[in-house]
Amino acid sequence: MEIAAFLGLIVGVGLLVWAMVSGSSLATFWDPASLRIVLGGTLAAMAISHGGRHLKRLPGLMLRAFRKSQSDLSGLRDQLVELANQARREGLLSLEDSIEEIESEFLAEAVQMLVDAVPPDQIEELLNNQVHSTEEFNQRGIRMFRTAGAVSPAFGMIGTLIGLIQMLRDLDDPDMIGMGMAVALTTTLYGTLLANLLFNPVANKLEEWNRDEMQVKSMVMEGILAIQDGQNPRFIKGRLDAYITAPGKKTERAEEAEGTAEVSDAHERESIASDD
Repeated sequence: MEIAAFLGLIVGVGLLVWAMVSGSSLATFWDPASLRIVLGGTLAAMAISHGGRHLKRLPGLMLRAFRKSQSDLSGLRDQLVELANQARREGLLSLEDSIEEIESEFLAEAVQMLVDAVPPDQIEELLNNQVHSTEEFNQRGIRMFRTAGAVSPAFGMIGTLIGLIQMLRDLDDPDMIGMGMAVALTTTLYGTLLANLLFNPVANKLEEWNRDEMQVKSMVMEGILAIQDGQNPRFIKGRLDAYITAPGKKTERAEEAEGTAEVSDAHERESIASDD
């Protein structure tokens, strides 16, 4: 679990509860009818917008938003460089023995394509198709929470209007006006809180997850295509470092790695020529 996200939610809820109880009882802000209007209306709008079958993903998406990202770019870079070294020493077919040890399904499939001697353009096309499919799947979940963040305040306002209409019908009893107004405003409070403390932050978190996943897959694609092209492992490492280092250092590191790789290749060619 990502501690920062969880603590942010706890602290936010805690401060709101403290503000509520400091001036009155917490029961003042509890109204089941208002909560049903906001949550029921929000879920209905999500079902209409995205389809009922996608609503089943909501619990899993909520949990994912509070889980720590598992993307280890440094570890992935080292794994790709190790595969490049192995392919350079023993050939692409030798990578078949390493497939079972690869945890990433995407990387394992890409390595299997290398072993099967799939042409580079087909590898790129197949991997790109998987990337686009995964991104669309992720974006659908993000859009659901964006929808919830947009409509929950609106349903809060609808609940407020319903309460005001009911209150205005009882104007002959002045003692009920203040209580009715408080109840009417509760739905707006619920809608605004859910949008800004839950739905929109979860959508932002899922967006971060998607960016991390796309970065990992892009890194795998670049590394796999470079391995198939027979590029020097040092040069591959420099290219993959661009996914990890600060933007200002990317060019410098990549150029340094490229220069080292060219020197190494030159030495190898000289060695081969002298052996001949």
